Amino acid sequence: MKQQETIPIIKVDVSGIQVARNTALNLVGRIIPLLVGVAAMPYVIHHLGPDRFGILSLAWMVVGYFALFDLGIGPATTKFVAELLGKGEIEKLPELVWTAVACQSCLGLLAGILLAVSSSVLVEHLLRIPAGVHAETRLVFMILGVSLPIGFANGSLQGVLAATQRFDLLNALSIPSSALTYLLPAAALALGFGLPAIVLFLVLARVVALALLFVFCVRLYPALRNHVRFNRQLVRSLLGFGGWVTVSGAVGPILVYFDSFLIGAVVSIAAVGFYTPPFMISNKLSILPTSLTSTLFPAFSASAGRGDHEWIRNALVRSLKFLLLTVGPAALVLAFFARPLLTLWLGAKFAAEGAPVLQILAVGVLFNSLAYVPYNLLYGVGRPDLPAKFHLFELPVHIALAWFLVTRLGLPGAALAWAVRVTLDFLLLIVAACWVTRTPARLLAGRELRRSAGTLLALAAGLAVLWASTHAFAIDALFTLLLGGGFLLASWHYVLNLEERWQIRLWLKVQR
Repeated sequence: MKQQETIPIIKVDVSGIQVARNTALNLVGRIIPLLVGVAAMPYVIHHLGPDRFGILSLAWMVVGYFALFDLGIGPATTKFVAELLGKGEIEKLPELVWTAVACQSCLGLLAGILLAVSSSVLVEHLLRIPAGVHAETRLVFMILGVSLPIGFANGSLQGVLAATQRFDLLNALSIPSSALTYLLPAAALALGFGLPAIVLFLVLARVVALALLFVFCVRLYPALRNHVRFNRQLVRSLLGFGGWVTVSGAVGPILVYFDSFLIGAVVSIAAVGFYTPPFMISNKLSILPTSLTSTLFPAFSASAGRGDHEWIRNALVRSLKFLLLTVGPAALVLAFFARPLLTLWLGAKFAAEGAPVLQILAVGVLFNSLAYVPYNLLYGVGRPDLPAKFHLFELPVHIALAWFLVTRLGLPGAALAWAVRVTLDFLLLIVAACWVTRTPARLLAGRELRRSAGTLLALAAGLAVLWASTHAFAIDALFTLLLGGGFLLASWHYVLNLEERWQIRLWLKVQR
């Protein structure tokens, strides 16, 4: 009789040290491609030309919207794989993974066909593409349509690695893949290739990434190679979770970019140019919370799977504390030194228009960063419907508030509308997270978060005194560094507990 194949049990580490390590890996994985992009973009823009670079940008934007056709199955895969690992039911993993991959591949094929069929309408009627490059642009959309099934399947396999907390493997793949997004166009242009060839090279890079993802997943779970199964019942679960993710994915861009469209319609197109740089600067602060919460989501899911609600509650408080102590100081520096920073970067004219915008956005970005934690907690415990419902509720409120404030206050009104909306979003999410996990309000009002907020307010008071006085920029920078040093000392001795200090020392020792 043939001996039945045994599936090894893999224990997923969701300790504080592991979460911190994965957060650092994710942060590096986002910063390195960003730096590569900053270096490569001027060359690509110069040699590709404004028209073709605009076509490439529009093409990726269109593909981004077509990505909604994956119906949230990627995050659903992360959720359910992590849940199975938390329960120790690893034998169910192959049929879940292959069902997700099959669903996403079919949805990607459908989206690709739709993109290819609609390419002529997009190029000739909806997008303002110069007539001389219509044929070239249609070919670009055709190539991108072929890439959609590949990109969708990538999402499921990435979800497997994320659920297993193997962010080392994910970032080992995503860093070169993301960097190639900028490097391949530069290399192709240097070799004399045109826009369609550039897009083809980018698609081939996705194929290689998919193959490597498959190798990583099979090495972690060898049963994936031999147990290729499809379960129709799992499709309903995946779509049930992913459907709500899709709602948030569809509403989210409107909530984020409606202000810019409104400014262009009510104020002027030039005003959009003044609004965009402060918005981009403040938006970059989201690198840190997204790096943290991308590892928290599968950790919350695994903990929910094994019923460890105590870990979930503690992780909620600690994550909020961590973001207060990291994003908070950066947001305060942006708020108090918006004008000199914008003057150094873009000049006095941009600073005069953009400084009030950046000051308001900096306050809002802190609440937006904090909202990532309860948002991912709700996803992790299987309640993606709540963030989606909140976004549907916020949409008409935000549109009405933005219209009212922009027509009366101009650019600062748009920033204020965004800040109010993200603060409301945080309040709704944190209340829902406490309700779902039965986290008592006293835990959020406990010593840890009180001390974190108090230390941050003390830093704000010091910066306010410095801002109110008149000094040279160099002197302000020196005193800001001194205040920052005092904030770090106070955080270490007053805010962090003994266990957290020990974990940080241990983590730093491991990094050496």
